[in-house]
Amino acid sequence: MPVLALVFFLSLVPAFWGCEQEEGEPAHMGYGYFPDTRGHWVIYEVDSIVYDDFTGEVDTFYYQVKEVIESVFIDAEGKESLRLERFIRQDFEDDWNIKNVWKARVLPSRAEKTEENITYIKLVFPVRLNAHWDGNAYNYLEEQQYRITDLHQNYQAGELTFDSTVTVLQKDFETLISEDFQKEIYAKGVGMVFKKFVELNKEVDGTIVSGVNYSYSVLDYGKE
Repeated sequence: MPVLALVFFLSLVPAFWGCEQEEGEPAHMGYGYFPDTRGHWVIYEVDSIVYDDFTGEVDTFYYQVKEVIESVFIDAEGKESLRLERFIRQDFEDDWNIKNVWKARVLPSRAEKTEENITYIKLVFPVRLNAHWDGNAYNYLEEQQYRITDLHQNYQAGELTFDSTVTVLQKDFETLISEDFQKEIYAKGVGMVFKKFVELNKEVDGTIVSGVNYSYSVLDYGKE
């Protein structure tokens, strides 16, 4: 090869490699919507309405829940998992009391959360608008299609403002005698900031016979 041609070829090599590295960089995965750092915590206010078909009573509850990533450990499957310690209190003046312990995992393609020994797929990566999956793929419950309905949206929760959130619609089904609705919103760097769960049985005229209607709304978050 002539010297001038060789020099020209070598001058292109850095540019070629630069293009390869840019094109080969992974797309935005969205892992930040499901934090996995030890000490990360979120406090929620919980509003709950329970309709008792046996007594006919309607009970309203308000309390606060604090969820803390207490530690990171290797589970029985050899995968890194998060120990989630959850605390409860009635209001700001009360001390926190341990409520239960859950588990979570952030894997390359999904985020799992084990609640009361039932594992749900909360998010899939990379996060994409209209992405859908079976949230019950790793438990014994029937198939339930989750879907991302909003992505990278602003969200306001009281005095807290979040620049980027993802909304996961888990269930939206209503008939003359029933209502089932589940939705969760995740904020980047925080995790879940809102949850709505409605599971009601009704009379044909719309009267609620039994069921539950509750929500989780973020109050504060940080790192210990």
